[in-house]
Formats: sequence, C-alpha cells, structure tokens
Amino acid sequence: MSRHYSSKDFFRQMPKPLLGRYFAGRRLMTGLDFGAMPEGKPEALFEAWTGLTDEQRSSAEADFREIWLMSNAKGFGAIVDEARWQPADEPDALQAFIDDLAALGDHPARALVTFLDHPQCWKGAQRFHYADQLTHWRKR
Repeated sequence: MSRHYSSKDFFRQMPKPLLGRYFAGRRLMTGLDFGAMPEGKPEALFEAWTGLTDEQRSSAEADFREIWLMSNAKGFGAIVDEARWQPADEPDALQAFIDDLAALGDHPARALVTFLDHPQCWKGAQRFHYADQLTHWRKR
C-alpha cells in the first residue's frame, strides 16, 4: 500500500542539505539557506515552494513523489538489489555504496541520495520496488 504524499510532509521528512542540493541542481530557490533551516520545520521552504511557477513545481513534484515512494525499507532493499545488478569495475565499490547508504540516518535520506548521486540505480530500483508492491501475480 502506498503512503499518502504531501509537499509539507515530504519537506518535513527530507534532510534540508539534500533538498538544497536537489534545488541547486535545478537552479531553483537559490537564495534560500537550507543549512540554517531547522529539521522538521519546513515553513520557510514551503513558502518559497509556493513562489515557484506551476511548471517548476509540477516537475519537482513528480520527482518528489518518486522519492517519497522509495523512502522506506522496501525501497532501500530495491536500491540494494538494483545496485547488485549494475556492472561494477571494482567489487568493493558495491559494498562501499551499500555501506554509505546504510550509514545515512533514515530511508528518506537514502532515497534522495540515490536519486541525486546514483541515477544509474534509480530507475531499476523503482521497477524492483513496484514489482515488490504488486499483491497478485497472474499466470497467462
């Protein structure tokens, strides 16, 4: 069962420095100091969010919905499964990737870091996660 998404809940759950990286990469909300924002209090961020154009907001919202769906234990499992399928030049790189994600404080941070830093794993992990969420498989 999918969790309910809202922008305020998303902003409340996600680490502010990672959100700052997301918005900086898209050249949005560049005047906002994400480092000074208190965790769990997204009022200033939400106010800036409402100042974006509809096109900017809808594009970011689509990304945020994907990240939100992957922000749980099953999403982390899907990310790890996909990382194991990726060709690795160095076998230690896979374990380092998994250890780095596991060291993060929570699942929302893991999902956002994967989205930002490991796009090669993101789409496949979403497919694994979607398949894991299906309740019934039908034979044809």
